[in-house]
Amino acid sequence: MAVARERRKHERILVNWPVVVVTPERYIGGEAKNISVGGAAVVCTRDPGRSEPLRLAVKIPTSEELLQVTGIVVWSNLMAQLNDLYGCETGIRFTSFMGKSRQYLAEAIAECLRLK
Repeated sequence: MAVARERRKHERILVNWPVVVVTPERYIGGEAKNISVGGAAVVCTRDPGRSEPLRLAVKIPTSEELLQVTGIVVWSNLMAQLNDLYGCETGIRFTSFMGKSRQYLAEAIAECLRLK
């Protein structure tokens, strides 16, 4: 039996970090469920769609810094409302970072991995 090969290039950690997804039409609240410097799985209150790049603001709870990234939706699943809040799970591949956001994210991931 063949084993599925992991395609991710970057180490991913499980998180519950607040996120705001910004589309050309709206701001969408959500929560990152896992994240790496390459992308994140985010549960959102609404489906952000796949038409254009998105901007994300991600709050790392252990840092004063707010991550600001641009990304594209690579997959999306509508799901039953969880606690009357989240209705969509979305995979976002990061395409660019603003300022030192990539560095802050890499440091937060390294710290989480050290604490494992």
